[in-house]
Amino acid sequence: MDEAVREREPFHWRTAISYKTKDRIVVRGYDLNDLVGNLSFTEMAYLVWRGELPSAAHARMLDALLVSLAEHAFSPSAAACRFVASGGVPLHVGVAGGMLAIGTLHGTADRPAELFQEAVARMERESFSMNEAARQIAGEARKEGRRLPGYHHAQHIRDPRTARLLELSDENGVSGVYVAMARAIEAATEEFWGRCIYLNGPGAMGAICLDMGFDPELIKGVFLLSRTVSLVAHTNEEMHREKGWRASTNAPIVQPLDLSLQRPEFYDGPRDRPVPRRG
Repeated sequence: MDEAVREREPFHWRTAISYKTKDRIVVRGYDLNDLVGNLSFTEMAYLVWRGELPSAAHARMLDALLVSLAEHAFSPSAAACRFVASGGVPLHVGVAGGMLAIGTLHGTADRPAELFQEAVARMERESFSMNEAARQIAGEARKEGRRLPGYHHAQHIRDPRTARLLELSDENGVSGVYVAMARAIEAATEEFWGRCIYLNGPGAMGAICLDMGFDPELIKGVFLLSRTVSLVAHTNEEMHREKGWRASTNAPIVQPLDLSLQRPEFYDGPRDRPVPRRG
């Protein structure tokens, strides 16, 4: 064996999160059993994610965010987990299917956070006032035909979650420059769209979490943890309440995979044709 290889350490994972021995589990420097019974699940999540225990205000705010985004009736992820579950898979597979539906148009708490970071950085870099920076961001999006991540919701004119989250953020002293920027961009939209494009729930989450010191990737994680509650419920209900396949002709409502929805007149590909002879 080469001497340089022989002198290297054996492989081992490096992490600042936790370690365990035969007798102990230590998380961010705390014995796990000392945390059990003394921390809420929200406080534990904050500790694991951030490395330190949250302040009382941050714990209350993170808890409020997790509650607010935990269930939203039928959404792309809820529908996806139900369809996956209808194939007869275990619970965790249905939940994973729902997770895979969370992307740039659904569960986008990280994307508005990136927008607010960009707006604040631009404000500071170009010596804009907050309102000037907000106008630049909103105006450019409108001119280029781009969406404003974190604004508007396909199922709500005004997302009912937003005002409550911002109210709690203000009350707990969490609201800072990012929440202010989110509000300023919302106010600027009316000039360019002719109507207000309201901040939605994930957008509020993005701004509030930035003001608590989370980075965008962790903010996406906050949304994922919250929405997992919903996906477990929807997957479990699909497994126990509905027939598999979502195609039963005996169901009281027409199922989404029923053959009546797949008639030839709904097909717009090539007409029926013979396979070419070979040889």
